[in-house]
Amino acid sequence: MKRTWRFWVALWAGKIITKGLLVTGKKGTTLPGKIANWIDPGIMRRLSVAYTDGIIMITGTNGKTTTANLLASILCQSGEKFANNQAGANLLTGITGALIQNTRWNGFSRASLALLEVDEATVPKFCKLVSPTLAIVTNFFRDQLDRYGELDATVRMVRESLPNETVLVLNADDPLVVQFGVDHAQVIYYGVERTPDSRSESQETREARFCPLCGTALDYSLFHYGQLGIFNCLGCGFHRPVPEILAQNVRPEEGLLLFQVDVTLFTLSLQGYYNLYNALAALTAARQLGLNDSLIERGLREFIPQAGRMERFFLPEGEITLTLVKNPTGFDQVIQTMLGVNKPLRILIGINDLAADGRDISWLWDVNFERLGTHDASINQVICTGLRAEDMALRLKYAGVSVEKLVIEHTLAEALDRLQASRAAKEAAFILPTYTLLFPLREFLECRQKKSRIVLSQG
Repeated sequence: MKRTWRFWVALWAGKIITKGLLVTGKKGTTLPGKIANWIDPGIMRRLSVAYTDGIIMITGTNGKTTTANLLASILCQSGEKFANNQAGANLLTGITGALIQNTRWNGFSRASLALLEVDEATVPKFCKLVSPTLAIVTNFFRDQLDRYGELDATVRMVRESLPNETVLVLNADDPLVVQFGVDHAQVIYYGVERTPDSRSESQETREARFCPLCGTALDYSLFHYGQLGIFNCLGCGFHRPVPEILAQNVRPEEGLLLFQVDVTLFTLSLQGYYNLYNALAALTAARQLGLNDSLIERGLREFIPQAGRMERFFLPEGEITLTLVKNPTGFDQVIQTMLGVNKPLRILIGINDLAADGRDISWLWDVNFERLGTHDASINQVICTGLRAEDMALRLKYAGVSVEKLVIEHTLAEALDRLQASRAAKEAAFILPTYTLLFPLREFLECRQKKSRIVLSQG
């Protein structure tokens, strides 16, 4: 593809801005990509032709970042070089910035493989510029309705954008995802046989109560969580396909997840069954790339959780787990994970309603906080912070959490202090923020963790 003067100006401008941002300690992806796209709207298309070993796209509501980073961990074990928007900047500007970082000043790429997380709303624009070799679709849940609109529209938009020549890696347990495989040329499914929490009935919020093909109510023989499970349509025969990659013998063990695929036992250093699906998506893609199970097993086992994805911090008062919450189904799974530790709980919940969080916070009323209410005896304290702290506290009150256990604290540092104050060794602590509170809280935790290490080394 011909590279015009606009391309070279855009590339060099992007690289100069990237260098400047990195010198100041910033990530340097979104702004360089924004400027480069303004100078040359076709720069992503021109950069993409260098990835002769393929472009892997990961999209869906939940799990994009974790799936991408799990697959990146596996690829690193294999010694493969690849371009990656690891920082999670998954709009066109961020993706372009990541590709610019991976491109030398002479226009040649440092790698021939790209691993790119793509926001659902960005998929149509992305696929107009780039034809992904492999596309992983994780799941679909309601998320930021003020930004994405109704879920059906999002699913249709993504489905219609994917080129037919792209190999699809699909979650077999989500009917909203399975429909992508109907009449598509190349599809690989992954799924779960059952988990210790799988049930024949479910009271959880479900996005896919009806068949996406004919509208008949779906019949489930097993629910894993949300609408994920083993389903069948009695109207048209649409059903959960048999997965090529099937997780069996799933069990949690001391903060880890263990599962078996074929004859290989895998260990994942993450909690929550939703992370099992992320691992399966990464595993399926890795096998498609020709990697063997020993490399895949090591990549999953040695994976270090990224920012705010069941990330652990070790402070003098005890371990704290930080994890992002952004929609009802994801929050429900975090609640299930917290209750599964079988320890008294201290929880800090941070809710903002800025643009990146979603202005509409009515989704909090769809989260099953009543599970916390029914386990009130095991909850020692819940601290609510953020711009909508009062709304969060009110929701918990109506869910049955004792009012005397609820604390409102808008100052983040003081909220963290209160979480740790008089904390007993046997208590488990979790911090659950929406997006714009994630990194400020993470900075506090990193700083305190670093100071505690310095004190220990000096002692």
